[in-house]
Amino acid sequence: MDKDVIDLLKTATELVNSFNKKADSYLPQKIVDIVKLHSGMAVASSFIPVPGADLAACATAIWSMYIRINNALGLSFSENVMKTIAGGVATNLSAYAVGLGIGSLLKFIPGIGTIGGIALIASIQYALTLTSGYVYMKALILLAQVDGKNIRESDLSSATERVFKDKSTQDFFNTAKNSYKK
Repeated sequence: MDKDVIDLLKTATELVNSFNKKADSYLPQKIVDIVKLHSGMAVASSFIPVPGADLAACATAIWSMYIRINNALGLSFSENVMKTIAGGVATNLSAYAVGLGIGSLLKFIPGIGTIGGIALIASIQYALTLTSGYVYMKALILLAQVDGKNIRESDLSSATERVFKDKSTQDFFNTAKNSYKK
């Protein structure tokens, strides 16, 4: 089993326990399956030949992943709270936008450019989606430990920032990117 999957499973288990769902032993694997499915959807979106549409499809895969994680945990956040989290994750992962932009631009070159663009975008989107799921779960864990019942937008934003400052987040991204290359 890849290190990124093991890290996701550990984080999902910690998340489920933080939300007092200890009785449901299947739930952590279900959350990992959600993150992996949406990572696969992000990779599939890289095959969209229209530059920019591929990135929009990836963003949709990440957004819907957050919603499915919430549903699995029985959390109901408002759309504004979800936008706060998604914005925080997107802002912190924006350093990879250059690679995505280059990959998208490569698609304008028929043949080898298209193939190269797809390969570059697929690996980055896979790692971004896995990392987004990881960061989202870690932020929820931090909030559940403080006060899982009265989560505010400012709390989510702050928790997301703290998760990104942790070196383990960058390590997770690099591991995920390397596991995709395999």
